[in-house]
Amino acid sequence: MESFLQSGKWVTDPDIVEGYRHDALGMQGGFEALFRPEDTADIQECLRMISDRGGSVTCQGLRSSLTGASMAPGGVALSLERFNRILDIDRVRRRALVEPGVVLAELKAAAAADGLFYPPDPTSAAECTLGGNVATNASGSRSLKYGATIEWVRALQVVDGSGRVITARTAEGGKICAGYGAFYDPARLFVGSEGTLGVVTRIEVALTELPEAFMLVLVFFPDMSSALDFVIRAREDPACDPRSLEFLDEGCLEIIRGRAEGLDIPTSARVIVYFEQEYGAEDGYEALLDAWSRLIEQHTPLAGDTRIALTDQQKDHIMALRHFVPESMNALSIQAVRTGGCKISTDWAVPYRRLPELFAFFEEVRARLGSMPVVRFAHIGEGHPHFNFIARDPEEKRRAEEVDLLMARRAVALGGTITGEHGVGKMKREHLALQYPPAVITAMKAIKRSFDPKGILAPGNIFPADEGP
Repeated sequence: MESFLQSGKWVTDPDIVEGYRHDALGMQGGFEALFRPEDTADIQECLRMISDRGGSVTCQGLRSSLTGASMAPGGVALSLERFNRILDIDRVRRRALVEPGVVLAELKAAAAADGLFYPPDPTSAAECTLGGNVATNASGSRSLKYGATIEWVRALQVVDGSGRVITARTAEGGKICAGYGAFYDPARLFVGSEGTLGVVTRIEVALTELPEAFMLVLVFFPDMSSALDFVIRAREDPACDPRSLEFLDEGCLEIIRGRAEGLDIPTSARVIVYFEQEYGAEDGYEALLDAWSRLIEQHTPLAGDTRIALTDQQKDHIMALRHFVPESMNALSIQAVRTGGCKISTDWAVPYRRLPELFAFFEEVRARLGSMPVVRFAHIGEGHPHFNFIARDPEEKRRAEEVDLLMARRAVALGGTITGEHGVGKMKREHLALQYPPAVITAMKAIKRSFDPKGILAPGNIFPADEGP
């Protein structure tokens, strides 16, 4: 045991440790030790030791969480950065076997080199890992057509809180009726569990054929109402089949205008809706463009300003602008943390037809935010926009959290969810009771106890740390 504790996998150098104490929002962890394992046996030994001696373990990938989930409140921070290998890409079975520290963008590139496609695409693809994606059931813009991470996970290797290695695999063939339905696909049980049930050490995901081509189209609107009408119609028009349907509000336009060379954003534009549409030899570009053009002309007087990106360079420029929005907001959050504030990001989602009601409700409660910056963007086609509030001090943070809670409550009342992709983490725990009755939450805690009997894993994620396992 002493030789294990003295191995180079335990880090105490304060200059190194400091880099693991902050996440993308500037939230700070207070862990006492940093552990960087090299293999599954290391993780088993670490968890057994902590289970025997007492303490806690919080896993980290690249710390891109937006809910504080990767920040350890104490105990050990376990970094999976050395679990960074793509172990296999099987072209015949369309499968990839990876370690949890693999950066999502690297998996996508490796799959594409073999003519394959891994669809889940959170905006932070270059700054997040597959392990983090599994932990939060990450999705992104293309989940409109392809679904979230949970739809692509086929098997997981997990070390539970007692140090046991568990292999959870999706049953092949499509038929199963063994036991309770919630456990028919045991791999799915761990997806979205935010490190509370175990440490994921291997991930097998499904791949699909790389689409032949896609266009990226930007449509400008003079107001939010016409943009929402367009989104609803686009979802229901059988001639249109977008793989993503996203938006940027007026606050976003203020952020990107100075960087949008060549886009010529109209001065009267207040909202951009942009979408990706795949096409190939059988469903040709011209027919799809005609269908979209008719829809666009019916919903905005700015139809003539529509921009179509076909080359990789054009698409990359537009997506860089889109990525600059959350980057800018996160930079503001890091500044705000120093004065007792932070970025509060909504993650609720509703059936897309209920979007106008949620946007109208926001206008009813917006005055509570006072002068704090508000920016809205993301997955409008799935009823999953992100409203970002930059709270600059503790009082603004309290008011932003109040508005976030009110909107989450309204989202559930409209048939939606409190969180669509960021997870509960430590910042959304109060919202969980809006989604589920006490009996369901009690059942969740019972599942956690079965995998983590001493409650050492991810304290404070999903459930308050002081409630025990």
